[in-house]
Amino acid sequence: MQVTQSTVFKNHLTLELVVLEFDAGSFVPQSFDLFKQPLPERIKKAVHKRQAEYLAGRLCATQALIALNFENPIVHTADDRVPIWPAGTFGSITHTKGIAAAIAGLQDRATGVGIDVEKLMKDSQEIKLQTHILRDDESTQFHELSKQVTHPLSVIFSAKESIYKALYPFVKKYFGFDKAKLIAFNETILTFKIMYNLSKQVQTGLEVNVHYQIIDGLVFTQCLFEAK
Repeated sequence: MQVTQSTVFKNHLTLELVVLEFDAGSFVPQSFDLFKQPLPERIKKAVHKRQAEYLAGRLCATQALIALNFENPIVHTADDRVPIWPAGTFGSITHTKGIAAAIAGLQDRATGVGIDVEKLMKDSQEIKLQTHILRDDESTQFHELSKQVTHPLSVIFSAKESIYKALYPFVKKYFGFDKAKLIAFNETILTFKIMYNLSKQVQTGLEVNVHYQIIDGLVFTQCLFEAK
Protein backbone atom coordinates (compact mmCIF):
# COMPACT_ATOMS: atom_id res chain seq x y z
CA MET A 1 0.00 0.00 0.00
CA GLN A 2 1.31 3.42 -0.91
CA VAL A 3 1.57 5.94 1.95
CA THR A 4 3.02 9.45 2.09
CA GLN A 5 3.63 11.88 4.95
CA SER A 6 1.25 14.83 5.10
CA THR A 7 1.43 18.24 6.76
CA VAL A 8 -2.13 19.20 5.86
CA PHE A 9 -3.14 19.81 9.49
CA LYS A 10 -1.60 21.99 12.18
CA ASN A 11 -1.00 20.35 15.54
CA HIS A 12 -2.48 22.44 18.35
CA LEU A 13 -1.42 20.03 21.11
CA THR A 14 2.04 19.46 22.60
CA LEU A 15 1.95 15.81 21.55
CA GLU A 16 3.35 13.89 18.58
CA LEU A 17 0.98 14.05 15.60
CA VAL A 18 1.52 11.96 12.46
CA VAL A 19 -0.67 12.31 9.37
CA LEU A 20 -0.43 9.97 6.38
CA GLU A 21 -2.16 9.99 3.04
CA PHE A 22 -2.74 6.48 1.70
CA ASP A 23 -3.98 4.81 -1.44
CA ALA A 24 -6.48 2.10 -0.47
CA GLY A 25 -6.52 0.92 -4.08
CA SER A 26 -2.87 -0.16 -3.78
CA PHE A 27 -3.54 -2.23 -0.66
CA VAL A 28 -2.84 -5.96 -0.78
CA PRO A 29 -3.18 -8.45 2.10
CA GLN A 30 0.62 -8.64 2.31
CA SER A 31 0.74 -4.92 3.19
CA PHE A 32 0.49 -5.74 6.90
CA ASP A 33 3.62 -7.90 6.67
CA LEU A 34 5.45 -5.34 4.56
CA PHE A 35 4.86 -2.67 7.21
CA LYS A 36 5.48 -5.13 10.07
CA GLN A 37 2.02 -4.63 11.53
CA PRO A 38 -0.15 -7.43 12.99
CA LEU A 39 -3.44 -8.24 11.28
CA PRO A 40 -6.12 -8.68 13.98
CA GLU A 41 -8.54 -11.58 13.61
CA ARG A 42 -11.54 -9.28 13.47
CA ILE A 43 -10.01 -7.39 10.54
CA LYS A 44 -9.05 -10.43 8.46
CA LYS A 45 -12.52 -10.82 6.95
CA ALA A 46 -13.07 -7.10 6.37
CA VAL A 47 -13.05 -5.62 2.89
CA HIS A 48 -9.71 -4.30 1.65
CA LYS A 49 -10.81 -0.67 2.11
CA ARG A 50 -11.41 -1.27 5.82
CA GLN A 51 -8.12 -3.15 6.18
CA ALA A 52 -6.27 -0.33 4.44
CA GLU A 53 -7.78 2.27 6.77
CA TYR A 54 -6.92 0.21 9.84
CA LEU A 55 -3.35 -0.31 8.64
CA ALA A 56 -2.87 3.38 7.82
CA GLY A 57 -4.06 4.36 11.29
CA ARG A 58 -1.72 1.91 12.99
CA LEU A 59 1.20 3.12 10.86
CA CYS A 60 0.51 6.65 12.08
CA ALA A 61 0.42 5.42 15.68
CA THR A 62 3.70 3.53 15.28
CA GLN A 63 5.44 6.58 13.81
CA ALA A 64 4.12 8.82 16.58
CA LEU A 65 5.49 6.43 19.22
CA ILE A 66 8.84 6.16 17.43
CA ALA A 67 9.03 9.95 17.64
CA LEU A 68 8.69 9.48 21.41
CA ASN A 69 11.74 7.16 21.30
CA PHE A 70 9.89 3.85 21.53
CA GLU A 71 11.51 0.98 19.65
CA ASN A 72 9.33 -1.26 17.45
CA PRO A 73 6.07 -0.07 19.03
CA ILE A 74 2.80 -1.80 18.17
CA VAL A 75 -0.66 -0.49 19.03
CA HIS A 76 -3.01 -3.45 19.41
CA THR A 77 -6.80 -3.32 19.74
CA ALA A 78 -8.89 -4.17 22.81
CA ASP A 79 -12.15 -6.12 22.68
CA ASP A 80 -14.07 -2.83 22.79
CA ARG A 81 -12.07 -1.74 19.69
CA VAL A 82 -10.11 0.86 21.64
CA PRO A 83 -6.39 1.09 20.78
CA ILE A 84 -4.05 -0.40 23.38
CA TRP A 85 -1.19 2.04 23.79
CA PRO A 86 2.14 0.92 25.30
CA ALA A 87 2.52 1.40 29.05
CA GLY A 88 3.35 4.98 29.89
CA THR A 89 1.77 6.42 26.74
CA PHE A 90 -1.64 7.55 25.55
CA GLY A 91 -3.02 8.53 22.17
CA SER A 92 -5.77 8.52 19.58
CA ILE A 93 -6.21 7.34 15.99
CA THR A 94 -8.53 8.49 13.21
CA HIS A 95 -9.00 7.98 9.49
CA THR A 96 -11.30 8.71 6.61
CA LYS A 97 -11.05 8.18 2.87
CA GLY A 98 -7.38 8.46 1.88
CA ILE A 99 -6.07 10.07 5.06
CA ALA A 100 -5.20 8.81 8.55
CA ALA A 101 -3.73 10.39 11.66
CA ALA A 102 -2.56 9.44 15.13
CA ILE A 103 -1.40 11.44 18.11
CA ALA A 104 0.55 10.17 21.11
CA GLY A 105 2.23 11.40 24.25
CA LEU A 106 3.97 10.22 27.39
CA GLN A 107 1.60 9.72 30.30
CA ASP A 108 2.74 11.21 33.59
CA ARG A 109 -0.80 11.79 34.85
CA ALA A 110 -4.35 10.62 34.03
CA THR A 111 -4.74 12.09 30.57
CA GLY A 112 -6.91 11.34 27.56
CA VAL A 113 -6.74 12.65 24.01
CA GLY A 114 -9.07 12.41 21.05
CA ILE A 115 -8.60 13.33 17.42
CA ASP A 116 -11.00 12.99 14.52
CA VAL A 117 -10.92 13.66 10.79
CA GLU A 118 -14.07 13.74 8.67
CA LYS A 119 -15.05 14.63 5.15
CA LEU A 120 -17.36 17.64 5.19
CA MET A 121 -20.97 16.55 4.92
CA LYS A 122 -23.13 17.42 1.96
CA ASP A 123 -25.61 20.22 2.60
CA SER A 124 -28.46 17.72 2.60
CA GLN A 125 -26.71 15.68 5.30
CA GLU A 126 -26.06 18.79 7.38
CA ILE A 127 -29.83 19.32 7.47
CA LYS A 128 -30.92 15.69 7.82
CA LEU A 129 -28.58 14.74 10.68
CA GLN A 130 -29.04 17.75 12.95
CA THR A 131 -31.47 16.00 15.29
CA HIS A 132 -29.04 13.08 15.67
CA ILE A 133 -26.02 15.21 16.56
CA LEU A 134 -27.33 18.38 18.20
CA ARG A 135 -29.09 18.88 21.50
CA ASP A 136 -32.22 21.02 21.38
CA ASP A 137 -30.48 23.65 23.50
CA GLU A 138 -27.53 23.92 21.07
CA SER A 139 -29.59 25.58 18.34
CA THR A 140 -28.47 29.13 19.19
CA GLN A 141 -24.76 28.30 19.21
CA PHE A 142 -25.20 26.18 16.09
CA HIS A 143 -26.83 29.09 14.28
CA GLU A 144 -24.02 31.42 15.33
CA LEU A 145 -21.36 28.91 14.26
CA SER A 146 -23.03 28.63 10.85
CA LYS A 147 -22.19 32.30 10.30
CA GLN A 148 -18.49 31.49 10.74
CA VAL A 149 -18.07 28.11 9.02
CA THR A 150 -19.72 26.62 5.95
CA HIS A 151 -20.31 23.16 7.50
CA PRO A 152 -21.18 23.70 11.17
CA LEU A 153 -22.69 20.26 11.73
CA SER A 154 -19.59 18.53 10.35
CA VAL A 155 -17.46 20.54 12.77
CA ILE A 156 -19.65 19.75 15.79
CA PHE A 157 -19.91 16.08 14.83
CA SER A 158 -16.13 15.76 14.60
CA ALA A 159 -15.63 17.69 17.82
CA LYS A 160 -18.00 15.40 19.74
CA GLU A 161 -16.19 12.38 18.30
CA SER A 162 -12.91 13.77 19.65
CA ILE A 163 -14.50 14.44 23.04
CA TYR A 164 -15.77 10.86 23.16
CA LYS A 165 -12.31 9.47 22.46
CA ALA A 166 -10.63 11.77 25.00
CA LEU A 167 -13.10 10.95 27.78
CA TYR A 168 -13.63 7.25 27.09
CA PRO A 169 -10.64 6.09 29.21
CA PHE A 170 -12.38 7.67 32.22
CA VAL A 171 -15.97 6.67 31.38
CA LYS A 172 -15.28 3.15 30.01
CA LYS A 173 -18.64 2.92 28.25
CA TYR A 174 -20.46 4.37 25.26
CA PHE A 175 -22.08 7.78 25.68
CA GLY A 176 -24.00 9.72 23.06
CA PHE A 177 -23.67 13.15 21.48
CA ASP A 178 -26.29 14.56 23.84
CA LYS A 179 -23.86 14.35 26.75
CA ALA A 180 -21.86 17.36 25.50
CA LYS A 181 -23.29 20.81 24.74
CA LEU A 182 -21.58 23.49 22.65
CA ILE A 183 -21.47 26.65 24.77
CA ALA A 184 -18.86 28.87 23.07
CA PHE A 185 -16.44 29.05 20.16
CA ASN A 186 -13.93 31.20 18.35
CA GLU A 187 -12.03 30.78 15.09
CA THR A 188 -10.03 27.76 16.28
CA ILE A 189 -11.61 26.38 19.48
CA LEU A 190 -15.02 25.02 20.43
CA THR A 191 -15.96 24.83 24.12
CA PHE A 192 -18.40 22.16 25.31
CA LYS A 193 -20.04 21.51 28.68
CA ILE A 194 -20.65 17.96 29.88
CA MET A 195 -24.34 17.68 30.77
CA TYR A 196 -24.38 14.39 32.73
CA ASN A 197 -22.34 12.69 35.43
CA LEU A 198 -20.44 10.10 33.40
CA SER A 199 -17.78 9.02 35.90
CA LYS A 200 -15.86 10.24 38.94
CA GLN A 201 -13.58 12.33 36.73
CA VAL A 202 -16.26 13.39 34.21
CA GLN A 203 -19.03 15.25 35.97
CA THR A 204 -21.87 17.58 35.00
CA GLY A 205 -20.55 21.06 34.30
CA LEU A 206 -17.09 19.95 33.15
CA GLU A 207 -15.91 22.14 30.27
CA VAL A 208 -13.70 20.75 27.51
CA ASN A 209 -12.07 22.56 24.62
CA VAL A 210 -11.73 21.17 21.11
CA HIS A 211 -9.36 22.63 18.52
CA TYR A 212 -10.76 22.54 15.00
CA GLN A 213 -9.65 23.33 11.45
CA ILE A 214 -11.26 22.96 8.03
CA ILE A 215 -8.88 22.26 5.15
CA ASP A 216 -9.30 20.74 1.69
CA GLY A 217 -12.82 19.48 2.28
CA LEU A 218 -11.92 17.94 5.65
CA VAL A 219 -12.51 18.89 9.27
CA PHE A 220 -9.88 17.91 11.85
CA THR A 221 -10.45 18.17 15.59
CA GLN A 222 -8.30 17.61 18.69
CA CYS A 223 -9.35 17.33 22.33
CA LEU A 224 -7.05 16.94 25.34
CA PHE A 225 -8.43 16.07 28.78
CA GLU A 226 -6.40 15.95 31.99
CA ALA A 227 -8.27 14.47 34.93
CA LYS A 228 -7.99 16.30 38.24
